[in-house]
Amino acid sequence: MARKSFLYKKIYDDIKKKIDENVYSEGAKLPSDDELTEKYGVSVITIKKALNMLREEGLLQRIPGKGTFVNKVFDNPSEEGNYESGNSYKTIGVVMEHVSSSFGLDLIYRLDRKAEEKGYKTIIRFSYYDRQKETDEIDFLLKSKISGLVVMPCHGLYYNPNILKLILEDFPVVIIDKKLEGISVPSVRTDNKQAVKTLVKHLWEQGCRKLAFISPQIVGTSSLQERRNGFYEAASELSIATFPECTLTFDENIYEHHPQEDNVRKAADYLAEYKDQIDGIICAEYSLIPAIMEASGRTSANVGEKIKIACIDGPLGLSIPHMKQDEIKMAEIIVDLIISQINKTNTEMDILVPAILKANNA
Repeated sequence: MARKSFLYKKIYDDIKKKIDENVYSEGAKLPSDDELTEKYGVSVITIKKALNMLREEGLLQRIPGKGTFVNKVFDNPSEEGNYESGNSYKTIGVVMEHVSSSFGLDLIYRLDRKAEEKGYKTIIRFSYYDRQKETDEIDFLLKSKISGLVVMPCHGLYYNPNILKLILEDFPVVIIDKKLEGISVPSVRTDNKQAVKTLVKHLWEQGCRKLAFISPQIVGTSSLQERRNGFYEAASELSIATFPECTLTFDENIYEHHPQEDNVRKAADYLAEYKDQIDGIICAEYSLIPAIMEASGRTSANVGEKIKIACIDGPLGLSIPHMKQDEIKMAEIIVDLIISQINKTNTEMDILVPAILKANNA
């Protein structure tokens, strides 16, 4: 906290001194935010915070489309507007990794509506699983003068340093769907352990006693690790036999529904070896279901009937049992959380939202 205070306070003190010493005289235009960012070697968020402190003291006027001026009173009051005061143009930036029919659409719709009810507009961007695009979209949103950032980080072993920098500089941030271990930042995500434990119990109630776990590679992804933990915890509690895991490649193609051939081959090899031993499969990601079902056809494993299968997420009408993330509730919490971050009133951090079992196409 001392470090964060030092950055913007140092800039505040330096600019105020220049105003006091008439280096920046009354009515003078200050360098642009980008120029000040380069001059002081900090982010635009830190510059903005320092300038806002000076503006609140009446030393500066920040005029949209014109710049920042030293204590100049304009003849036309409408020139100052209310961009910085937040009465009409408060915005929340949102960066989603993806949305699809299985996850994200309800969340985005409700998030936007709830934000508007609270007096905010949303600017929604997508990273499409690309870390560099995620960085570019965050930069775009910051230049759009957002009041806070909601972000669903890309899968990966390492956190995006741009997100970490914003958190360090005390900019309002809320993380969706993941938990950044060791980082103090509010997050809203599904209770993944509860979700998979519910699926395991459901298959157990259907008579399954020998289960396999199929998942994308679990590397630095808290949600997948929690699903894995839930699988083994539930299996232990219910005395269910477990088999070696099948690890497939995370399918990032959200437009083309034909499964990756490499995933089909891996799943086929796995089913060929274990189809006569297992009676159920828990799949950690719905996106892998097409590859598993294709592999089932190639190996005559009869997945879905002889071998029951359940997964996390899925589109409307999916016939296999699955856990539906409560996107409406998540969106409600996200909006309340980011606004409390903006207003510096938040005390909550990691919020888990229970998922909903959808069985028999219910």
